[in-house]
Parts: sequence; C-alpha cells; structure tokens
Amino acid sequence: MKKFEFRKSYEEIEIAGKIYRIDFTDEKVMEYQKNFSRFYQEAQELNNLDIESLSDEEQQTIISKQRKNMKIVTENLLGEGTFEELFELSGRSTVNYMELLLFLGEVMSERTNTIKEDARKKYVKKKK
Repeated sequence: MKKFEFRKSYEEIEIAGKIYRIDFTDEKVMEYQKNFSRFYQEAQELNNLDIESLSDEEQQTIISKQRKNMKIVTENLLGEGTFEELFELSGRSTVNYMELLLFLGEVMSERTNTIKEDARKKYVKKKK
C-alpha cells in the first residue's frame, strides 16, 4: 500500500537561540513574496543613491524608511513585535540585520525550491 503524508505547513527556525515559526500557507507565502519583492526593490533604489550628497536629515529619512521596510518583512514572517527584539539582538545595526533578512529569504527559497524539485524528480522518474 502506498502512503502519503502532508508536510508541515510551517518551518521552524532558530535565531539567536530562540525558535520562530514561518507559516507556509498559500496566503502567507503570497504576502511574503510581495513584501520581499518590495523590500528588495526599495533596497536597490537606496543602493543607487549618492549618500554623501544627501543632507543629514535626508540620510536619517532613508535609514528610517529602511528600518520600516525591515520591520514589515520581519513581522510578516515571524510575527508582530519580533522586529524590535531581533533588531536589539543585532546591536541595532542595519548591516547586521540585513544578514538576518538574507537568511530568511534563503529559508523561503529553499522551501519553495524543495517542493518544485521533488515534483520534478517524480515527473522525470515516471517519464523514463
């Protein structure tokens, strides 16, 4: 008899010794993709700016915008209130925090790629 079991619709990850759960239901994945896309698009726009030519006030506005975007992505993935907690653990460093966001993006990518790869392997096996 063949047996089928569903995978968990979430992934547990550990960040700085604490366990967090990422929900992989369809609705949440669509939200994650939209927020990550917006975040990366705005990050690219910021990379194209000549920071040295900006006033202190303009630079502060950019940092605030960047933190707001980081908060949206983080709390969408890990839950409300998680940004401040993790930003403190990062030493209140945007550069350090970006490494966490890259890690979270990799978790998302790995999960979706695993599903696609499993489906591809089954298809290729059947076709032979």
